[in-house]
Amino acid sequence: MAACLLAIVSVLGYLNAVPISWHEQLLVQSGEPLLALAGVAHALRGSALRFTAGMIVTGTAVAVLWIFGAALGRLITLRALLPEARGRFRSLLGLSFLRAGLFLAALLSAVGALMLAASPGPAGGAAPRVVFAALLIACVWLVWALLNWLLSLAAIFVAGDQQETFGAVGAAADLIGSKFGDVVLTSLPFVLLHYLALGAAIASGVLIFDLMTRVSPAAAWALPAIAAGYFAYADFLYIARLAAYVSLAVPGSEPSVVPKPAPFPSPDVPSPADELPATSY
Repeated sequence: MAACLLAIVSVLGYLNAVPISWHEQLLVQSGEPLLALAGVAHALRGSALRFTAGMIVTGTAVAVLWIFGAALGRLITLRALLPEARGRFRSLLGLSFLRAGLFLAALLSAVGALMLAASPGPAGGAAPRVVFAALLIACVWLVWALLNWLLSLAAIFVAGDQQETFGAVGAAADLIGSKFGDVVLTSLPFVLLHYLALGAAIASGVLIFDLMTRVSPAAAWALPAIAAGYFAYADFLYIARLAAYVSLAVPGSEPSVVPKPAPFPSPDVPSPADELPATSY
């Protein structure tokens, strides 16, 4: 919500600061859609640098807010899962900073791939560039997803083993290498349940939007309800998966049943073996 508020304020502030000349105003008020779009594009073209600077400032503010919020939320969750552990907030901040930097790198790489696809080239060579850019973007976001998952897993070792940022990343990589099958089998059910819930939420949102446009706008109340339900379910799955990782990563995190030792027989009380009658052969 804070990120959306910052984005809306930034966009409104940028639009209010865009200078509009009289001929651009005439194009917008001409009533012709193409002329109006040309006037808007010409007005925005002169302030592209200002828009870029505003997005950089807004993105930085959102990233800083997310880094602190994610680290604090992870610390609270891990202390609930591991009551005896005391995680280092500074190390969790480092992991959140790495995740934010990784997302920025993936975003810039995807933008670079789009620019590569849109770059001018020989006639008839646009299709290979588009296919190459699509494959490159898919590989970029796949690598981002795997590394982001590794950094998320490393937070367990900050709380459980009191590791520093890079030490926790190394411990998470060692866990994946030593228990690769267990980690994969633990992750797959949660991933499938998550994407099933995401697909159901998207389908429900599209259906509600169709009802709003065709029947009545009063159905809009269902959209925030669907979003809240999806977010609650996704958080439940995430915490459950984190608890499963804790049981794999932290020794002794699962309660074990220790059999009660049998009491030693008293020297004054005869044992059952002493009471058996002697057998002669």
